[in-house]
Amino acid sequence: MRLTLSRRFFPFFVCLAIALMAAGAAARAQELAPAERTTLLQQLRDIHARNPAFEATFTEERTSHLLTKPVFSEGSVAFSVPDKFRRDVKSPSPSMTISNGHTMWIYYPAFNEVEIYTLGQRSFFDESLAALTAGLNFEHIDEYYNFRAYHDAAGYRLDLTPKKPTLRRVVEELTLYLSNDFLPTRTEITLPKGDHLSTTYHNARRHPIPASEFEFTPPPGAQITHPLGK
Repeated sequence: MRLTLSRRFFPFFVCLAIALMAAGAAARAQELAPAERTTLLQQLRDIHARNPAFEATFTEERTSHLLTKPVFSEGSVAFSVPDKFRRDVKSPSPSMTISNGHTMWIYYPAFNEVEIYTLGQRSFFDESLAALTAGLNFEHIDEYYNFRAYHDAAGYRLDLTPKKPTLRRVVEELTLYLSNDFLPTRTEITLPKGDHLSTTYHNARRHPIPASEFEFTPPPGAQITHPLGK
């Protein structure tokens, strides 16, 4: 297997995280009171109910205790609430991560390799996905995270730390940024062992996305594996 389980969550987590996000100076941001935070979450839920699909391009910087220099990448992301998403990395190492809510595919075109994950069969994997999905629909976010929300002239910032040990094995801390009109701008993710992922989003827009964008058929001759079993 090319990646550890926590590394496999990189693309999934980033795709879900773009539902929140803000751009603003943390030092000048004012923390929201509990009632204001509740209002903010309801606004986000209402937006997703009206506009369930979203896409953007991104640039990304990853630092790791295993690497001497940061790794930079770029690509595009799309999602449709509650559980469909797609992440296409264009460079430097192309890959595609696609989920229709039942199956997740990770495709490495340079090697013509496809990893297939059947969702709904593994308790740890599925619980982690449910926690990450809470970052999309906001229905159970208090169940999975301790979080604080801030607001300044530029927008909002949410600082999330996982409550459950299973999710802490995937991510230690997540900072999510959104503008005043709730369009995403950036995520900052700290992973176990101090690895860090900073993703900046561009050309963000909400609009209908065909269901076919969240389906994938392995190309002819591809080497197919099932890391979690069929």
